[in-house]
Amino acid sequence: MDSIDPWRAIVRHLREPAPPPGRMRDRRTQHILADVSPISRIEWSTQSTILVSWSDATAGRREDQAWRACIARGAGVCKLTGSAVRRGDLIFRPIRRGRGMPATAPDMILAASAPRGASSIVVVKATP
Repeated sequence: MDSIDPWRAIVRHLREPAPPPGRMRDRRTQHILADVSPISRIEWSTQSTILVSWSDATAGRREDQAWRACIARGAGVCKLTGSAVRRGDLIFRPIRRGRGMPATAPDMILAASAPRGASSIVVVKATP
């Protein structure tokens, strides 16, 4: 069984210099870190737009950040489930507004994993 100790992987990456903007870290670590999803709530705004509430110790906190459906231009990791995202998959990405890039610009959520409930608001996990 080939398993990775999540704690060692996190500590190893804390000791490394930060990667250039837009460059992904080791994909094995991406899956480990995605297991602790910072997403707490998803609200469907339209058929192709969701509002995501999330909190992360390093990237901050956002309530009702708008994400739009699109096609993945490259491989990545679903921020909600930790599943692999392949080029060409239908995903949601944060909407870019103005000149600045949001802290979550490289993040993506697989459209198939975005929960739908009886109402338009789905609580992904309870926040303390």
